[in-house]
Amino acid sequence: MRPRAAFTLIELLVTITVIALLVGISIGAVAGAKQRTSIARARSELATLATALEEFKRIYGDYPQLGDFNQVTTLAPANTTTPPGTNTVQAKLFNCLTGVFGPKAFNTPDRVSGPNLLDVGRFTVQPATLPTTFLVPILPGAGLPPVKQEQSAGLLDPWGRYYVYYYKSARNPGNWQARGFVLYSVGPDGAHTAPPNTGIFTTTQLSATANADNIYANP
Repeated sequence: MRPRAAFTLIELLVTITVIALLVGISIGAVAGAKQRTSIARARSELATLATALEEFKRIYGDYPQLGDFNQVTTLAPANTTTPPGTNTVQAKLFNCLTGVFGPKAFNTPDRVSGPNLLDVGRFTVQPATLPTTFLVPILPGAGLPPVKQEQSAGLLDPWGRYYVYYYKSARNPGNWQARGFVLYSVGPDGAHTAPPNTGIFTTTQLSATANADNIYANP
């Protein structure tokens, strides 16, 4: 009788190793493609936000001055069920660009019923469900102009973290030396170092590990 053909143990081990390598390469390629897609999306959304901010400045004479408000800690993707809170940069920026506030968005007189400069549907917004009336003017009282209802909402980047925005303080703008605002995504690693009060990063700060993968609207 002829011996039956079969794989040897070494052949099986080699085959398994080759298959494992191919699977690893495939997974790495898919993950890399997904990361590149997320980076491209972040750049596109940042460009859209920058355009809205420029239009805001054209209408009101300045960018939103939100230095007096807390910057919400960027959230990991698993923790995006909590909105940023009304007294935060993220919420004030959202409300400025949707026509609720003017540049100095920290007091009642600066409420406006301005144009919506933000195509909210193009962004991931937290909370995910906004009131259908959030852009409808409301009447605050007899003899007063209509205003829009402020929302505790923020814009998330492709990694589920809030976009970061800095600009000069509404009450003390003299320290700000940058030409304009600072707007960025903290990138895949979720880490960043806040710019100094001048608004200008040093070369060392930009190259720091925490900022190495940040994606800026105005690099």
